[in-house]
Amino acid sequence: MGVFETKKKTSSVLVAKDRLKVLLVSDRVNCTPDALEKIKLELYKTISKYIDVTPENFDVQISRTNIHIKITGEES
Repeated sequence: MGVFETKKKTSSVLVAKDRLKVLLVSDRVNCTPDALEKIKLELYKTISKYIDVTPENFDVQISRTNIHIKITGEES
């Protein structure tokens, strides 16, 4: 391992980090984590009607003032 390299995070660490993010965002926008997931799912369903996108390439980040939708994938 080099001087600036770090150990890869385990999947349980990533899961815990994601759960914490969901809790923090849901607290900031004053809705439950379940409601937040429903919002993300509805956004995905709506956008996927018009754009070819997969759940793996779709990300939503919500704050009090913004909703950021990020779609990643191969460029044509």
